[in-house]
Amino acid sequence: MLKSLFIKNYALIDDLEAGFEPGFNIITGETGAGKSIIIDALSLVLGERADAGAVRDGADKAIVEARLFVGGNKPLKQLLEAREIDFSDELILRREVSAKGQSRCFINDTPSTTSLLKETGDLLVDLHGQHEHQSLLRPETHIDLLDDFGGLEGLVSEYSSEYNRVQEHLRAIRDLRSKEEALKERRDLYEFQIKEIDGVAPRAGEEQELGAELNILENAERLYSATERLYQMIYEGDNAAHGQLVLARNELQNLAAIDKAFEGAAAEASSAAAIIDELVKFIQQYNSRIEFNPERLEDLRNRLGQLALLKKKYGGSLESILVHRESIGKELELADNFEQQLASLWKQLDVRRKACSEIAQRLSAKRRDSAKKINRSVQQVLGELGIPHSVFETAITNRRLPP
Repeated sequence: MLKSLFIKNYALIDDLEAGFEPGFNIITGETGAGKSIIIDALSLVLGERADAGAVRDGADKAIVEARLFVGGNKPLKQLLEAREIDFSDELILRREVSAKGQSRCFINDTPSTTSLLKETGDLLVDLHGQHEHQSLLRPETHIDLLDDFGGLEGLVSEYSSEYNRVQEHLRAIRDLRSKEEALKERRDLYEFQIKEIDGVAPRAGEEQELGAELNILENAERLYSATERLYQMIYEGDNAAHGQLVLARNELQNLAAIDKAFEGAAAEASSAAAIIDELVKFIQQYNSRIEFNPERLEDLRNRLGQLALLKKKYGGSLESILVHRESIGKELELADNFEQQLASLWKQLDVRRKACSEIAQRLSAKRRDSAKKINRSVQQVLGELGIPHSVFETAITNRRLPP
């Protein structure tokens, strides 16, 4: 429903805003009052051809804006959402034409093309003239008129949902077949890559573990010498820290027997001596575990070399190579089960098609009933208009469900 029409600098109109109420609205006036200009302005904002000559003399541009209540207009909603234009119950169409003939179109304040504005207008407004009746000349609107007349929106929605499920299954089958064809070309490559990766058999985090072990083996002599020196400095050497600390602890304990003020210091010295004992124990154990193993050192270097070559070939980290291995493994597993999966999809598709066909048959029957009713209604109205022998027929043709 047209709620308001704003016209500025169009033809003879300087500035006009007209509001419309629900129901039948009439614009009256004597010849030359501008009624046809209002209709022309409405045609302009609905997407008809723009003419610079329609811009009011002395003005830079003409503006026509229409506000319409569109409610649940499904075809319009689908059209606008497909063009990423916000849809609501109120729609604002605006057309601007410059004095140079340049035209700009807006739908809900979003820039639009003239063709989209016209498509939108065709779904909203019928202009009736001596030789005009736009919507009845557009076959694509006929089915919606019939469904609206018969109140079949719910059944149409049910059919549409089931039909979309059929299409989803068809797409899944096409995608699976495409994957099958693509995988045939890559199968040899994938099998070679799996064999190569499995031959090296990398583990996540392995490179870091082996690198740490290699660093220890390469520095075994340094570690051995350093722990020997530490043992001498702390425990066995002349004036070793352990011996000096024990002497100090004993002296502090003797002093504490004389003056309790030394008790805390004596206790601290005892704790320090215990810590030194633990440190010496750790150094001895570590020193005893140090091994000079040239064979293990060579094995580590070879293994890290293998991992480095694998990373160089496949890129990224060992973790990403393992992810790639898992991915292509699944692809090959999928290839081994293509026929089984296709059979399952075809079976599901048959179920969906039967459900879709059942709804389509119910919808077709309802439409034929509605067609008979609308035929009788139109012929009755035509008879009341003085055309008693008129014939109005609604033709419904069955179509097969697309494969």
